[in-house]
Formats: sequence, C-alpha cells, structure tokens
Amino acid sequence: MLCIVTFVQEFGLSRFTLLEVFPDALSVFLAFIAVKKGQKTSTTFGFAAGLVAGIISGHIGLHMLANTSAGFLAGFFHTPDDSHATIKQKITRFYGAVMIAGFAANAIMAVGYNPLGLPPEYRIVTLGVLEALLSLTLAILANQLFLRKSFAD
Repeated sequence: MLCIVTFVQEFGLSRFTLLEVFPDALSVFLAFIAVKKGQKTSTTFGFAAGLVAGIISGHIGLHMLANTSAGFLAGFFHTPDDSHATIKQKITRFYGAVMIAGFAANAIMAVGYNPLGLPPEYRIVTLGVLEALLSLTLAILANQLFLRKSFAD
C-alpha cells in the first residue's frame, strides 16, 4: 500500500500544483497510520515512504527526513483501540494529524529544496499552510470515499 500511495503522489498528485504546492498523499497516509497504529509505526512508515519517494525524485535524504518527521509528529494524534473515542473524535484527530504532517513535511522540504529561489520564510509559512490545507482537502475526500469504515472499527 505504501508503494502505491508513493507512486500516486509522485506521478499523479504532484502534477496538480497551486503555486508549486500540491496535496500530499503521503501525509494523509502517514496520518492514518499514526492515528490507527501509533507513533512508532508511523515514524517507520514515514522513513520507508521517504526512501521510496526519494529514490523516485532524486532527493533521498531530504524526503526521508521530511516524511520521518511527518510520521513522528502525526503519531502524537494516536487513538488507541481501547479508547472510548467516538468516530467524530477519531476523524478530528486524523485531520489534525494530516495538517501537522503536511506542514512539517513541507517546512523541511522548503528548507532543503528551493527550486524557485523564494525566501525560506515564505515557503515555510505561506506555502506550508497552503499544502496543509490541500492535504486536508485530500484527507476529507479520502475519508468520505474510503476511510470512514476504518474509523468505525
């Protein structure tokens, strides 16, 4: 599943840009793993996702750092299976994890890779928030189409 999401990200969603920012399917995937499985698992998946995305794009170290950090930060939104959280609370935590993971991954990529020569502050703040919002839109769509039943379990 990780490879499929990575390929969709690199060869599909990266073509839909708005100010050189695109929705981050990897952040959505890592947030889902973080909420369901926990921080350790999402960090590991983030490292693997960064490795695959880095091999595809040619920026291995930067993608590994960005996605590992995104998985780690999203892990703070973990909802244990034995918790008494409602479906709405789990989905809200998922959306929060998507926002944090998307912003963190974009901020790290903005510091390390800047093809447009834009100021880092602009790339981190403005484009980071824009990417987080685009990723949140993708997460809402994924939740409505695929994930709702997973949160009900």
